[in-house]
Amino acid sequence: GYPIGGFWLLPTDGLFQSDEEVQKYNKDGVLILPNAKAGDIKFRDTNDDGKINDDDRIYKGSPFPSFTMGLNLSAQWRGFDMMMGLQGNFGNKIYNATKAFLENTTSGINYLATTYDYWTPQNTDATYPRLTWNDPNRNLRPESDRNLEDGSYVRLRNVQIGYTVPKIIKGLNKCRIYISMENLFTITKYSGYTPDVNTGNSMSRGMDNFTYPLYRTFMLGLNVGI
Repeated sequence: GYPIGGFWLLPTDGLFQSDEEVQKYNKDGVLILPNAKAGDIKFRDTNDDGKINDDDRIYKGSPFPSFTMGLNLSAQWRGFDMMMGLQGNFGNKIYNATKAFLENTTSGINYLATTYDYWTPQNTDATYPRLTWNDPNRNLRPESDRNLEDGSYVRLRNVQIGYTVPKIIKGLNKCRIYISMENLFTITKYSGYTPDVNTGNSMSRGMDNFTYPLYRTFMLGLNVGI
């Protein structure tokens, strides 16, 4: 009853703000995350067995959109004309594997600037856990829902504005000047370069593994008819 390639991930519940919170997170006196400290991620024990493993994964969403849309508009007024195209997806999820790789502060590479907002006792509202070399709590485990994002978007895909010059030259039936623009902007909450990540086989839909962004194009053209 679930979609192919749906996301089954470990749910997270924020960051531990103190070692006392870590101690309180137990099952019959046994710590659920024994290697955790203040600033580490709290992973939810969904099946209440006192430990965190793959059995705690839950369904977190589909890579397939619930709704897709396309809208094409055209208008003319005297010698001017305009064409515009919009497209969009809604209700799908994207796993940002690019972010997961570039935020892995144990890998010894250059990291994303988002890792600057790491937890300290003075920065308890941080979006990134405390910095460690060996990650004893496995904060950066790829099977958590930390890097799953809303993939909905609306994009202005193309716009073309033209003007047809009146017949002022003998033998010239048509002369139209236009400017064409593609991929002007995308409205989305997704933090990656582009929400267009649905490539590959059915099991890898919704996986952003260093997907290159669409380029923005501006073109000036001239149509002449004799």
